[in-house]
Amino acid sequence: MTYIAAHRARLSERHYITDATSGTHWYNFYAGKLTEYRRMYGDDFCLVINCSETHDSAYVLPFKDVKEMFSPEYLNGTRWVGNVIKENLSVSLGGKPMQEMCIDDFHNAFELLQEAPLPF
Repeated sequence: MTYIAAHRARLSERHYITDATSGTHWYNFYAGKLTEYRRMYGDDFCLVINCSETHDSAYVLPFKDVKEMFSPEYLNGTRWVGNVIKENLSVSLGGKPMQEMCIDDFHNAFELLQEAPLPF
């Protein structure tokens, strides 16, 4: 069982977790849910993109480090959408240039999850 699967209920209390298990690692984060985490924790929480149901492959993104990627002008209705491809996070919206950020340092960085159980 993956770390995220084993601890998802507890982790979700403090961190916003989304799944991106398709071949393109497509993900979405909803603005309303993100606003709730910000209301409770300011910028002191993580966005977690879980890329596998069978083995540990997740990106643990401290919100304070990636919040610029999730600006209102890139909202697609009520959510941000993008992909994780070759260690790069993208946020896209039709008609706008894609935003990208290298996130390889955050792969399986479970130690960044505040108030989380130890990984192993």
